[in-house]
Amino acid sequence: MTATSDPLAGSLADVLLHHEISQFLYREAKLLTERKYDQWLSLMAEDLHYYMPIRKNLHPRLPETTEGPLALALFDDDKAFLTQRVAKIATGVSWSEDPLSRVTYVVSNVLVDPAEHADEYEVYSAFVLQRNRLEDEADTYTGVRYDLLRRTSEGLRIARRHIRLDQSVILTKNMSVFF
Repeated sequence: MTATSDPLAGSLADVLLHHEISQFLYREAKLLTERKYDQWLSLMAEDLHYYMPIRKNLHPRLPETTEGPLALALFDDDKAFLTQRVAKIATGVSWSEDPLSRVTYVVSNVLVDPAEHADEYEVYSAFVLQRNRLEDEADTYTGVRYDLLRRTSEGLRIARRHIRLDQSVILTKNMSVFF
């Protein structure tokens, strides 16, 4: 998006870009809700980094997350690993998805900025993921995502997704959902 002195001003191109990226994220959420995981995987760039660090409850002046090669993460995946996770669910014998979860994704607060390279965009969004499984398992995840979207000849692709959950303690029995 272009920087101006008026935060509400923007060019038509900025408005159209924001709409395109918002629609991309909403359609991605729909694919996940409908468990169309192969189609969802096709939205990932080959050099994808899918990362969710563990949150910590620390002194207010210290960072809540630690990132880097020695940091602990709930997810630190590439596209090949995500593909294996999807394949496991598709077998129908994944205990964490037997029976299948019912999920709803809400994506909001989408902000788009140009990235370092042309045809790439830094995208911030907030999310709520509601998951219900069996008769009494209900999980709600909230947080934000920092995505790097790349325009390719096939359309937009997710090259990086860094997820920051609000929860520092995950109370669910398993995390077989995608963010």
